[in-house]
Amino acid sequence: MTKQEIITDLRELLRKQKQLKVDIDTIGLETRFDQIGFDSLSILDFMYEVENRFGAFPEMAELVKMQKVDDLVDYLRAHSRK
Repeated sequence: MTKQEIITDLRELLRKQKQLKVDIDTIGLETRFDQIGFDSLSILDFMYEVENRFGAFPEMAELVKMQKVDDLVDYLRAHSRK
């Protein structure tokens, strides 16, 4: 998958997160996760959705290192079963 295909899929998953206070269409590779508006429960819910879609779930130690959407996209490109 290309980065653009992954970001499109991630935006679709983010639209399901009703508590987010950001325009999903403005989220790009350089967007930091703290800008998206996740709380501790919503990020886990989102990551489970990511796992269902891509077949990959980063270990917690890897997840906390991810600061930008691009970090997650790179992880998914390397580990996705899609």
